[in-house]
Formats: sequence, structure tokens, C-alpha cells
Amino acid sequence: MSCVDVPTAYVDARLQGALDAAVHWVAEDLACDGMNRPDRRGLRVTFKGSVGEEHLTLLFGIPALAEGASARHVPVNVTLIREGVGFYGTQGDDKCTLDEVSQTSLPTPEGERPPHRWQIEAHGFCMEPIRALGAGQDAILITRFDFRGQLLWEPEPLPSGPPLVIG
Repeated sequence: MSCVDVPTAYVDARLQGALDAAVHWVAEDLACDGMNRPDRRGLRVTFKGSVGEEHLTLLFGIPALAEGASARHVPVNVTLIREGVGFYGTQGDDKCTLDEVSQTSLPTPEGERPPHRWQIEAHGFCMEPIRALGAGQDAILITRFDFRGQLLWEPEPLPSGPPLVIG
């Protein structure tokens, strides 16, 4: 996982609560990846980086966004993984919002077939804290977040049928 297709990738976020930090990652400091969801409804974008000695993963799940679409006021599910500490999540897409999100087509290397490549850029905030999953009672409010990353949209699989028998 890297941000090779988007050398201007970044994440800026403000975290308050069980983790109080300003996140400012640029392409050289982070790993990023994005793809359509397995159910083919929407997408998810992942960023990995560090705040001090702590390694974090931020995952944004956007079920209402289609390939190549730009939009405003889009619900987003946010998950934060604190390596060695725990998982935090919105447990739904009704607690955080993308004020604005856009996708820009990236060039496909010559001779390569899909997946389609996109740059995604978004700006948003959470209205409620993301809560620790499991036994913990911790919570973290992400008061704002901005990111630019990459997406690979896999094409729809071809319908499969019975095997062709030649005989």
C-alpha cells in the first residue's frame, strides 16, 4: 500500500478525546489505498501514518458514492485503528459527513486494462465521537478531516455460466 499514484496525497485531521492530536500526513509519511467495497456499493479509502510513536490507520467508508462521482453532504463511516491500543468506529454512516468530495480520473498505464484509477479528495467532520469497539469506553471526536488519496475501481465481474464442454 502506497500513495504512488497520487504524490500529493495527504491527511489533515483534528482528534480530541482518548487521543488528542493534530494529524498532518503527506505522501512521503503515509500509505494510502482505496477501492470499491466488496458489495460494489460505494467505496472505502484507507490511510496509515504515525502521530508521535503511535501508528494509526484511518478508514473512510462511503457507501453512497459511485465511481467518478463528486458530491456534497455525503454520509461517511469512519474507523480509527490505534496499533496495539484498539479500534474506534462510528458504527454507521450517520455521525460523520463529507462536506465535499470529488474524484478525478488518473491515467491508466498503456496496455493495462481496468481497474479504473481515481484521485479522491474530501473535506468533512464528525458530529459525534467515534467509540472504542469492544470492552473499552474511550471515544475520540474527529472535529474535522481533509484528505487526498487514490482509488482503484475494479470493473463488474463478467457473468459466469456453465463450463464450456468441447467434445
